[in-house]
Formats: sequence, C-alpha cells, structure tokens
Amino acid sequence: MQLPSMIKGWYNPKTSPERLLTKYRATGKNKYLSLLVAQFNLSLYHYLLSQSNKELAEDVLQTTWLKVINTQQQNKNQSHVKSWLFTIARHTLIDEFRRQNKWQNAVLDEDKILTVDLEQSIQTADRLSQFNAALAQLPFLQREAFIFQQEGFSVLEIATLTNDSFETIKSRLRYARNNLSYLLGTES
Repeated sequence: MQLPSMIKGWYNPKTSPERLLTKYRATGKNKYLSLLVAQFNLSLYHYLLSQSNKELAEDVLQTTWLKVINTQQQNKNQSHVKSWLFTIARHTLIDEFRRQNKWQNAVLDEDKILTVDLEQSIQTADRLSQFNAALAQLPFLQREAFIFQQEGFSVLEIATLTNDSFETIKSRLRYARNNLSYLLGTES
C-alpha cells in the first residue's frame, strides 16, 4: 500500500540541516551529506553564479562541498548550517578571485552609480533580463548583500557572513536598491 503524498511528509518529517551535518560527522555516511547537498546546492550555486561566471561558480561550488567533507570538527559557528555554507562559498570565491588577480581590496565608493547605457541593450529584452543586466552592473559588495537578502538572510546575518558592520550592510542594501532603481529607470 502506498501512502498519499501529504501523509508521507507528515510521517517522515524533514530533518534540520544542523542535525544532518551532525549525523554526517558522526557516521560519515554519504546519505546525510547528500541530503545537505540537495537542500543547499541550488542556493549556493545561484549565489556564486550571481557573483561570477558559470565555470567559476561550478568550480567554487565543488570546492565548497569538498571543504565541508574535509571539515570534521564541530565548530560553534555552525549552529546555522546555511550561514556556515554560504560563508565557506563566499571565502572560497574571494580566494579564487585573489588567485586570478581579479579581487581588489580597495575601498569601493558605495555612492557611485555605474553609468552604463543600458537603455539600448535592454529595450527589446524582457523585464527579467533587464533586472539581471542591472544586477550585474552593481559593485560586487552591493550585489552580494542584495543576493544574500534575496536568499533570506537578515541584515544581521549578512553582516556576520561578510564580517562587516550592521550599518555597512544596511548602506550597501540601500545603495543596491537605489542603483537598481536608477539602472531600471524606476526611480521616482
């Protein structure tokens, strides 16, 4: 006899990511890691793809999961597995940018709006393409904060992930929204 799908979910509740990580570390069984990958792989890939190109995003994603596999000790900062995974992915991406000499530690001028003539290139495109083109024009740190917020992280969690102050993240988000409005021609 097969159970209806809504009863299956009730009978076999979803295990928390923290518990999956703990079980994986305790037993080393790949089924727990596979469940973690199934839960977070797409979100991590989306974040990495928004900050780089397809090939680099795939490489960094693979390296992120390898780091998870090789990290056997429990760390007090891993009480929120999602934040921990995004932190690993972010640091791995920045390390790769540095290795390729594409990362600049110079302070970015958050007030500067990128002046790009998007009107000609996006008049024929649909709204999503316009948004993606505008998002790609944001400075790395503004785009990153915006993407993290879209992934469901609070301002405080983003500040923790990026090791920046709460006010800095609020400013980046404000500038990102203002710049997106400007680039999309929706500012009032």
